[in-house]
Amino acid sequence: MRAAMLPPDEPRRLAALRDCGVLDSAPEECFDRATRLLATLTGMPTATIGFVDAHREWFKSRVGTESTAIARRLSFGAHAILADAPLVVHDTRADPRFRTNPLVTATPGVRFYAGAPLRTPEGLAVGVLCAVDHRPRSFDAFEIGVLADLAALVSSEIAARLAARQLARECDRRADLEAERAAAEQRLGDMLETATDWLWETDSDHRFTYVSGAAPPSFADVIFLGRRREEFAATADAPDWEAHHADLAARRPFRDFRYAVPRAGGGVRHIETSGKPVFEAGHFRGYRGTGRDVTAAVEAQAALREMSVKLQALQTSGVIGVIACRGDRIVDANAEFLRLVDRDRADLDAGRLTWSGLTTSPSREPYQGDGVDPPLDHPKPFHRNCLRRDGTVAPVSVSSFVIDPATRHWMALVQDVSEQKAREAQIRELAYRDTLTGLLNRRSFNEHLGRSLRKTSRGRTARGALLLLDLDHFKDVNDAIGHDAGDALLRQIGRRLRQGARDGDVVARLGGDEFAVILKDIDDAAGIAACAHRLLETLTEPLMHEGQVIHPGVSIGVALFPRDGSDPAQLIKNADLALYRSKETGRRSVSFFDAGMMDDAAGRLRLVAEVRLAMTERQFRLAFQPIIALADGALVGFEALLRWAHPQRGLVAPGEFLDAIEAAGLKGWLARFTLDTAARQIRAWLDQGLEPGILGVNMTAAQIKAERFADEVAAALAATGVAPARLLVEVTERVVIADDPGIAAALDRLHAAGTRIALDDFGTGYSSLVHLKRFPVDILKIDRSFVSDLEGESENTTIARAIVNLAHSLGMRVVAEGIESEAQFARLQALGCDFGQGYLIGAPVSADAATRWLAGGASRTGLAAGDAAPGG
Repeated sequence: MRAAMLPPDEPRRLAALRDCGVLDSAPEECFDRATRLLATLTGMPTATIGFVDAHREWFKSRVGTESTAIARRLSFGAHAILADAPLVVHDTRADPRFRTNPLVTATPGVRFYAGAPLRTPEGLAVGVLCAVDHRPRSFDAFEIGVLADLAALVSSEIAARLAARQLARECDRRADLEAERAAAEQRLGDMLETATDWLWETDSDHRFTYVSGAAPPSFADVIFLGRRREEFAATADAPDWEAHHADLAARRPFRDFRYAVPRAGGGVRHIETSGKPVFEAGHFRGYRGTGRDVTAAVEAQAALREMSVKLQALQTSGVIGVIACRGDRIVDANAEFLRLVDRDRADLDAGRLTWSGLTTSPSREPYQGDGVDPPLDHPKPFHRNCLRRDGTVAPVSVSSFVIDPATRHWMALVQDVSEQKAREAQIRELAYRDTLTGLLNRRSFNEHLGRSLRKTSRGRTARGALLLLDLDHFKDVNDAIGHDAGDALLRQIGRRLRQGARDGDVVARLGGDEFAVILKDIDDAAGIAACAHRLLETLTEPLMHEGQVIHPGVSIGVALFPRDGSDPAQLIKNADLALYRSKETGRRSVSFFDAGMMDDAAGRLRLVAEVRLAMTERQFRLAFQPIIALADGALVGFEALLRWAHPQRGLVAPGEFLDAIEAAGLKGWLARFTLDTAARQIRAWLDQGLEPGILGVNMTAAQIKAERFADEVAAALAATGVAPARLLVEVTERVVIADDPGIAAALDRLHAAGTRIALDDFGTGYSSLVHLKRFPVDILKIDRSFVSDLEGESENTTIARAIVNLAHSLGMRVVAEGIESEAQFARLQALGCDFGQGYLIGAPVSADAATRWLAGGASRTGLAAGDAAPGG
């Protein structure tokens, strides 16, 4: 193995890499898009974007590998950054630079490498976009072009980031300069503002020749220089002006002369000025003096006079209580205050009313004024409670004003805020309560849980448990019986939870069909389990709604605190994992969190990643199970069943990975894959002169609701020239009971075009004749659970007969699923069932096996066991 040489401009290159700001950063879609495109367009299992620093190649984006970095001495990218063009190594074991590289000789076993350098605008190679395969292979000019073009795009992104960072630094530099300039101006302004007076001079004609910069901004619109005071004053004929003019004429000093000047926006501002005459060599030269803005003082005096008038009016009004006090004793009060405290004038005159005796601080809103009580001077309103004669309280808002600090004489305005407090309490109730059930809502629940955990951590309370509850199949109740029934069920669950919980426990509805209970002061696992199972029994008792019996199903997950989590987020996550286990193991059960659930969750995440890889590597297949006419055994078609050809686990049935498909957001892709593969297989059989009959494909509600589902079905059929009547779209009862207009429209459109519709697993849900009439159903498929026991006149036999008769009366045909014995076969024949499928007739098999079966004309038991795919 030959380690790559260092580039001649390595210091500059490393500096440029640091400047990019991409090392050890989070994944970003613009980079991930490039690696996905490279892997898809070249068919490579692995693609990365790596940045080569002094010691490693770190992967900003990667597809098909879990590695985040490799040592630079082992890095292929360290060689690629030295090249002017893409570096292509068709077989690493034939290249002396790489044949002994551990990445070649051991895991991951790199056999092919193609990498293009990622350059800055200065041409410095800071990283590599590469594609890797585990087998030697060619790399044609098109693929090299794809690699080079994608590398150029990534380089453009790097250039844009560099430019943005340079721009940001320049902006920061300019902002720093601007901040320094603003600070200097602020300092100067602050010093000028601290001078409350300003200086002035006038000439012998009393015209201003100088005014200092300390004159306040409020006088900026006043032109002083060259003018006498009376020329810009609001009025110059008041008696004060006569005295001032007399002082000027006598050339005497004057003090505290006040005059007003108009404001630009209306009103006036007030100036107070003092001055002394200036003489030079016995000759009068003018005046020098100071001025100040006294507008606030003048307006405050006017406001005080106005307030005095208003207080007098309030004293006689019946809207706000007014009291006059000396210290703690109330010496006067108006009728409204006496009404608030339920006292009379005799109590006041007798000196029996005191501030401390008639008011208290609300428990949750202590008085926080000047630290004394009574509050002599507190104009900002604060809250108190007034004590009535009967012991009740009235919440009030108080504003107080000092009259004479020396005698502790003060007044207060007291306003009844009972209605306001009642509205606030109602708003708080709405904010913290679920309107449907009356339970605490998620916000309130989170606060209670946080407080419980904090108290537990401080040892103030015993340990406890969090129970998360979820209604099983609640959507089915909503869809089948109606939202009113769903709401009634939620309200009843809420009532049962309140009744079943212990005193002091917290019960909440988190939203939808999710509930939670916080069990406090309990650290006995057996006791917690008993509480949980008691709740489960209570909640799952049947209930009636408008003559309809509802059998609630509830799953419960339990996490203990602080053992399973000392912060709310972790505890809720672990309780949710336990809830998932309850649902996974059959529902209507209680599960306690254990550490293994974390591994299960991690396993589900790994499965999602494997499913994504399976999509790119085309590991999904369709298996085909024959459907025959029960009357004569003739083949009428197949049902196409999805399988995953896992490289380690072999063929995997959909029950093990459909949740991962949904979590990966691949439901739409899966629908298109199923439709395209099914249509191509029909066309392949027809081109071989074989008659496959109809081919059924299973679709979910979400897939059918997709905006272009009907178009995709039509496109798949048109692309292969397959008649719509050869395709059977199978939907479950849950699809039709959803009664979704989008689903109905899609199925109507498919049916009108000739595609047949089958209702799968009939009898296991809540569907009714209304749903059968609403949707264009051609075939009913009896669920295997009813086929499993058809001996004599069993309940399953009665149900199967009813389904057959119902279907025939509506002009539909019937397929029985899961036929595994001759007795079942014969019984279904006797009941008049049209078609059947199951392991007795034939297991799901590969396309090649089904082709051999069609070509050979084998009997219903003629499929080789070795051809069978798992599941049904």
